[in-house]
Amino acid sequence: MILYRYINRQLFMTTVVVTFVLVMVLVSGRFIKYLAEAAVGDIAADALFMIMAFRMPEFLQMILPLSLYIAVLLVLGRMYVDNEMVVLKACGISEGSLMRAMALPVLVTTAVIALFSLYVTPKGDAEVARLFEEQKGRSVLELLTPGRFHVRGSDDGYRATYAESLNRKDEALEGVFLSEFRLASSEEDTTELVTVWAQRGKVTEAYGMSYLELVDGYQYQGRPGDADFRKVHFDRALIRIGREQGTVRAPKTRSWDTTELMASPSNEARAELQWRLSLIGIVPVMALAAIPLARVNPRQGRFGKLIPAVLIYMFYMGLLLVMRSAISDAPADEVPPYLSMIWIHVLAVLLVLGLYLVPAWWARRRYTRGMSA
Repeated sequence: MILYRYINRQLFMTTVVVTFVLVMVLVSGRFIKYLAEAAVGDIAADALFMIMAFRMPEFLQMILPLSLYIAVLLVLGRMYVDNEMVVLKACGISEGSLMRAMALPVLVTTAVIALFSLYVTPKGDAEVARLFEEQKGRSVLELLTPGRFHVRGSDDGYRATYAESLNRKDEALEGVFLSEFRLASSEEDTTELVTVWAQRGKVTEAYGMSYLELVDGYQYQGRPGDADFRKVHFDRALIRIGREQGTVRAPKTRSWDTTELMASPSNEARAELQWRLSLIGIVPVMALAAIPLARVNPRQGRFGKLIPAVLIYMFYMGLLLVMRSAISDAPADEVPPYLSMIWIHVLAVLLVLGLYLVPAWWARRRYTRGMSA
């Protein structure tokens, strides 16, 4: 029991440290991406942290198996370097005893991954999709930062919006500038630039659409490079800024509940279900693989086999991702039996058995040759 507590404590601390480092690396990159979208006004700043919070279970379900795998490599590798493993083996502690010692952290990690993969992450993805849909329907008043240009592109051009100031009391923009660049849709059409400046602007709803009501302004319309621009003064103008209400896209399969995936006959649902189950199965498989992979010579150091072991893990995950895409892209009702992630797990289990049996067989062979000589 002292040995079990010692190994579990080392695994827990190392797993926490590795998880923290990997989460910071992954979250920082994704946070910078969302921050750039918030800076240009595609999403509101107050929704940024909500999106990151809902994405956190997805990050953890990808990081925790790797963190536990690296923790086992580092802990056992240090024990080999410090000759602690030599003493344990001399006292009769076998690799089977190490498996029993690591059973608790492996089972806890597997349970957490199962909870995230089968329940928490789909709920979080659904909330993230809902937040992004809400951002598309938010008004210019909510997304526009005074003193900065807000640019949005589409298939037929882009629109740049600018406001000198924002009157929160009256919920109105002051000193509004809009520039809409429309691309030519055919050879007969021409590229056109429409520029509008108005004293005030206010968001209004009409016919299920969002409009920006501009007061006391000018519209300049023409083609870039020509001097023939039309200038029109208006007292009141409406410019559509929102999409038609009720056109919400269907959620992706990654946002479906596990029960919905099991009931759906589509290939995308089958691929997503197998992926969620694979994230659970990869934890015990790689934890068992880490025990023989952690064997190092004291002169090699505890990091001697870390890079090859991590490459093996990445290759395993890469095969699962490739199989996920193959299952999803397969024609309907024509999925061959070999397109299943179960074969990758079977191959991984056979390789793990080889890591245990081949060195033992090779040691017995060398011993037999030595005795015969």
